[in-house]
Amino acid sequence: MTVNIGEVGSQLDRVAKVIEIPYIELLDLSRDGRLAIALSNRTGSFQLEAIGVETRSIRPLSHGKERVSWARVSHDSKTVAFSRDFGGKEAHQLFLVPARGGREKALTELPPTRIFDFNWSHGGDRIAFAGANQEYNGVWSVDTDSGKTDLLYQGPHWTSSPQWSQDDGVLCFSAKTTDAPTAAELLFLPEGGNHEPTVYTPKPGSENAGATWHPEEPTVLFQTDARGRYELAVYGMKKRRVRYLRGGRLGLANEFPVFGWMPDGQQVYYLASREGRTRLFLEDLNDGSPQEVPLPSGFHAGFFHSSLHVNASGSGVVFSWSSLSTPPGVARFDLRRKRTATLDRHSTRLPLGKAEHVVYKSFDGRPIHGWFVKPPRQRGRRPCVLWIHGGPAWEVADEWNSAIQAFVVAGYPVFAPNIRGSTGYGVEFQNLNIHDVGGGDLRDVEYAAEYLRTRREVDPRRIAIVGASYGGYMTYLALGKLPDLWAAGAAIVGITDWREMYDLSDAAFRSFVERYFGKPEENPDLYRDRSPIEFVERVRAPLLIWHRGNDSRCPLAPVEKYATKLKQFGKTFEIEVVWDEGHGFQKTENVVRQYQGVVRFLGKYIGT
Repeated sequence: MTVNIGEVGSQLDRVAKVIEIPYIELLDLSRDGRLAIALSNRTGSFQLEAIGVETRSIRPLSHGKERVSWARVSHDSKTVAFSRDFGGKEAHQLFLVPARGGREKALTELPPTRIFDFNWSHGGDRIAFAGANQEYNGVWSVDTDSGKTDLLYQGPHWTSSPQWSQDDGVLCFSAKTTDAPTAAELLFLPEGGNHEPTVYTPKPGSENAGATWHPEEPTVLFQTDARGRYELAVYGMKKRRVRYLRGGRLGLANEFPVFGWMPDGQQVYYLASREGRTRLFLEDLNDGSPQEVPLPSGFHAGFFHSSLHVNASGSGVVFSWSSLSTPPGVARFDLRRKRTATLDRHSTRLPLGKAEHVVYKSFDGRPIHGWFVKPPRQRGRRPCVLWIHGGPAWEVADEWNSAIQAFVVAGYPVFAPNIRGSTGYGVEFQNLNIHDVGGGDLRDVEYAAEYLRTRREVDPRRIAIVGASYGGYMTYLALGKLPDLWAAGAAIVGITDWREMYDLSDAAFRSFVERYFGKPEENPDLYRDRSPIEFVERVRAPLLIWHRGNDSRCPLAPVEKYATKLKQFGKTFEIEVVWDEGHGFQKTENVVRQYQGVVRFLGKYIGT
């Protein structure tokens, strides 16, 4: 295959320019409504920025190359707490910085602990965080003066979203307290930490998450699947009654990734998500149907599902958003004047692809939704990338995806299906791969490849499968179990051996694996049959392995064993390990290397 060196150079330059487009996502809004706290990689690593909501000024709030993972503003709007990861190992520490800017202060000296999320007490003297260590999952409280840390709750399964009541008398959080695979209950822990939490669920085995307190009453708003669909509900602790909102019943969404109380406590706001796009609604709890707020079309929930906040007066909304062809930005919407004002946005002249909404039928007749994105001036058939997202409980939404656009500007059309197990399509669809990981979802991948062969833009002999995390796993498995379908593959931070991953994981990821497989001693055959390392001999297509040395979610050791077996069987492959990074968000320079490496590999084996 003849490759023009000049074309490859410009191709890789475009890839770099796409990856270098700054990502930005709103994490919090100060209670006075003046300051938006956003996470951005504008400096080359993920750090905090403070955005003036009225002045539109932007200034750095955290500094350095070690990435920030989560942040919250104190209730008096004076201090920002954030968690920082070191070397990508997801062993976090908490830091404080003045909201007006200044020197960071290390708050904690924790042993290796993965921090998921946290919130301030209303008095500002404590921060509660949910997390995990090697032995257990838990919720901890940190004294914001001394940094002293107390364990408030521990269990074998994941926890999330701790939040104090208005008087700081009760801490509410979500935790999986049973062995039902998809269950999560609401736990109410009284002040003092010497009491057993009260466990509440509207239905045993249901998933209940994201509880947020009413501005004045002992009542929480939360998302639940107790009635077989995702909907929002209100639970009052005094009367111990649950009430469901109208949005779920009216079919406004398949899920509600962002929601909260309006300041008056009479209304709630929520993002309603369906097939990768979100819409904002206000719903009065006493009367009336949900009213839509006209935000720009796209996806507003972001990666952290924390990217939309209402100011304290209830007069405006601050949010971040994007689409598959629109880079991320931050804006505010005036609820009284019905106007949107941009606070921060990046524009580009790169030839980005537009997303086409696609639905194909899988092996069982089930419709599978996805996005087909092609170079804007494409003519004729070209080699194609089938992109599989991570998760598996995740989706490719109509939001900015620099990986997809990197392939597009390199000349490749991309198809990104949301195979079974994805979020955004309802409870039943999301749970289809419970105890069937690598089963029906792999068949969806197979039928996605068959669908691509019907597209006039795609060369049916040159389809590459590429994915990261769970998508990397599906790449490994598809190359081994469906070897005739692929001209090449690239697996990024993927999983090759579920049993070994389980043995190497901390408490959070052992619980994650048990959700989908059960315990190893319960289902050893399933663990074995769905592990790509068992099918190395069947791999035919050239494979690029891209991994990270500090990956704590998908450890390197099983991947190295997989590569050794590839070599023993004489397979065509390349392996690249980035040693100073972990599983999640990376430094921009490393992301550029990664996708330039994948594009270079694809050019070598399937052309450009």
